[in-house]
Amino acid sequence: MHRARPLSEVSELLDGVSLALAVRARPAGGARVGGDLYDVVGAPAGPRLILGDVKGHGPEAAPLADAVRAAFRRTAATEADPARLARTLDALLAPVLGPEDFVSLLVVDLGPDEIRLVNCGHPPPLRIGRRITALGLPHPSPPLGLNPEPRTRRVQLRPDQRLLLHTDGLTEARDAAGACFPLDRRALAALTSPTLDQAVDRLLALLHGHTGHATPADDLTLLLLQQQGATAPAWVGAARPD
Repeated sequence: MHRARPLSEVSELLDGVSLALAVRARPAGGARVGGDLYDVVGAPAGPRLILGDVKGHGPEAAPLADAVRAAFRRTAATEADPARLARTLDALLAPVLGPEDFVSLLVVDLGPDEIRLVNCGHPPPLRIGRRITALGLPHPSPPLGLNPEPRTRRVQLRPDQRLLLHTDGLTEARDAAGACFPLDRRALAALTSPTLDQAVDRLLALLHGHTGHATPADDLTLLLLQQQGATAPAWVGAARPD
């Protein structure tokens, strides 16, 4: 089984671009494994990260998540172009995907001056600063397994900004009335906490308060990035996702 790399290995890879990372992974129902996956490898242009979510959740989805991670580890270190990598992963996974299977996926190339994003049907990354900004694509691509059309977006991340990568276990978590978790001023306040670990823990606390459950009903993974040594982002007023 191909589990996520130890955080010590991930931190060592990110040292090359002076980025710090906090991670929280919570499989559905308190299980040990689920359908979310993330990994980091050294690629031609620097550290390359993926975050994925296979169809389904919990232990039943774990074998497909392992297959995605294994395919990434076989190919990501030698392919220079992140969009081409996504197409390669789609081809490699075709034999193991059933007719109704799919995988939403982010490929994120982390550089000292810019970040390159490829999004195949995944919730968009969120740039955290004075507000929450969703980094969507003008022409969204379907997930792997559903004829993806990957394209690359280049974004800047200033020292006073953070980048949150997440699976839909965050934004699709519902309260008793059926309302989804809001990316409001309280979420922004949590995500601008003094440290990355405090930020993700406070966001999880808000999520648990919203759903009323300490364990998520769906798989949930959060990855929060910021330049090493940078201070927490400043914010004013309410979060305005755009």
